[in-house]
Amino acid sequence: MRFVIATVLIALSAALVLIGVAIKGPFDVASRHQVDFQLDSAYSYAVIPTSTLTKFPGEVSVRASGTDEIFYADARQRDIQDWIGTSNFVRLNLTNADKPDVTVITAGGENANPEGSDMWRTAVKVKNTLNTKVDVAEDTAILLASDGFKHAPKDISVIWQVNNLINWPLVLIIGGLVLLLIGLILNIWTLRKIRKLRGPRRRIPKAPTGPKYRKRIKSDVPVRGRRRLGRKIAIVPASLITLSLLSGCAGNQQEATQTESGLPKAATVVVNDAQLQRIVREVASTVKNADTNRDEPLLLSRVAGPALETRKIQYFLQTKNKKIPKLPDIVANPITVALPMQLPAEELGWQPRTIMVVTKTETTTRNPQMLVLQQATPRENYKLWYLIDLLPTDFFPAVAAQDIGAISVDADNEYLATKLRGIPFKYGDVINKGSASKFFDMFDLSADQFYAARSQDQADNIEKLKKIKVAIRYQHSLGNPNILGMLTLESGGLVAVAMNDTSIIRPQVRGAAVSVTELDHKILLNAPGSPTGLKIVYENMMLFYVPVAGSEEKIRLVGASQGILSVKALD
Repeated sequence: MRFVIATVLIALSAALVLIGVAIKGPFDVASRHQVDFQLDSAYSYAVIPTSTLTKFPGEVSVRASGTDEIFYADARQRDIQDWIGTSNFVRLNLTNADKPDVTVITAGGENANPEGSDMWRTAVKVKNTLNTKVDVAEDTAILLASDGFKHAPKDISVIWQVNNLINWPLVLIIGGLVLLLIGLILNIWTLRKIRKLRGPRRRIPKAPTGPKYRKRIKSDVPVRGRRRLGRKIAIVPASLITLSLLSGCAGNQQEATQTESGLPKAATVVVNDAQLQRIVREVASTVKNADTNRDEPLLLSRVAGPALETRKIQYFLQTKNKKIPKLPDIVANPITVALPMQLPAEELGWQPRTIMVVTKTETTTRNPQMLVLQQATPRENYKLWYLIDLLPTDFFPAVAAQDIGAISVDADNEYLATKLRGIPFKYGDVINKGSASKFFDMFDLSADQFYAARSQDQADNIEKLKKIKVAIRYQHSLGNPNILGMLTLESGGLVAVAMNDTSIIRPQVRGAAVSVTELDHKILLNAPGSPTGLKIVYENMMLFYVPVAGSEEKIRLVGASQGILSVKALD
């Protein structure tokens, strides 16, 4: 009987494997959809919009060929549109009948190489043939090009592959192999048992038996023969049916949950985490290489504004004297606070984009750094405008999560406690006059170490120079008009601004002169002193917390960094 069971199992396994192999082809075709686009135009950019990528369900992949080099980038669709601008391109659409539709858009703008742009979430460049999977979000689009000037790939395919919850061909093939294994094991076990039972047998006389009586068969005696065989065979199909029903229920339940709850729509920010990490890393690496070689053109590719001015002066000083040290490197990671700009829901045209990042590493005793980056145009990369050392205090305003971002603060914002352009003058007036300043009550100076040190230094210099008949006057003004800031959770503003400290020194005695003692002052003046007096300008990159108008809070200085700008003789 065991041979019969094994034979049935082997036959059933063969049937399952054959059925699985037979339906594998149609099953794969049913779970895969492909659309091929043929590009006859010679335009340099091909765009696959979000509507095309999300036309069918499943995992999306893209294949492209028809040019020696293929550049692929995926990004937010509006970012790709902003980067292309007025350049000519083709858009790969699908008609209502799901047929490929190549739309040519001409505006006559200039082309550029898309490689290396900060706009892309992911980017890759390959030779001859591209085959890549796409991480599709609700706003993802794809840009295909060569080098921005040659024609884009001419043969492009978009493939949707549905990963079914149950791969029935695979289930049948594996189930058949399992039954085959069970049948073989049963055959081997039966053969071994038969071999043990073989051998000579002697007839042993039986003892007389007593009177026979009919025993009642208990209801729990195992069923033997064909009925038992039928029950064993029925186990496997029943298990498969049960598994499929449970899986189907789970799939329906999951689909219902997603349909009812929906995916939460997060606010759109200018960069995702991968972009942010890459941008900060590239900025830090570029600045480090530029500092090592004093390479101003390289520095210009990633630094602008006050941060650029400070480093250019440092390069000049280093070329004049080897004792001048280079500025400290930028810390790229770990990023402890990331505050990217939040994009408005409606497309209002291009607006410069801002990112604020705080980094701190345990391998140095330096305070955490605040990097303030701005992207001025779509085809420019983010540049470092402000590099600010945070003050050693526990205060830092509460800001939004990275994936939510914050609204940027305009320099003429009227909802904060004061106009941002006036902060350097007002704060400088407090440094000069202390409690006598009419702006003294606007600022929280209780833990402001920068104010304490700067005001004390000014007072000491005034007294010291008065003794030798030299007058000194201090002025504080806005250093750069590009003020960058982001709103905090309390509706206040975290604002980066440049304040220039100007010292005007004049001798009060005829025939006297003002000498300089510091090495960098001598190099910039190119003289040991001046009989007419000196004008010394320092640049301060400062980070303020400015509360919302009407609040009882005061303006607080959060961070500051200082660097020399110029030393000149007075006329």
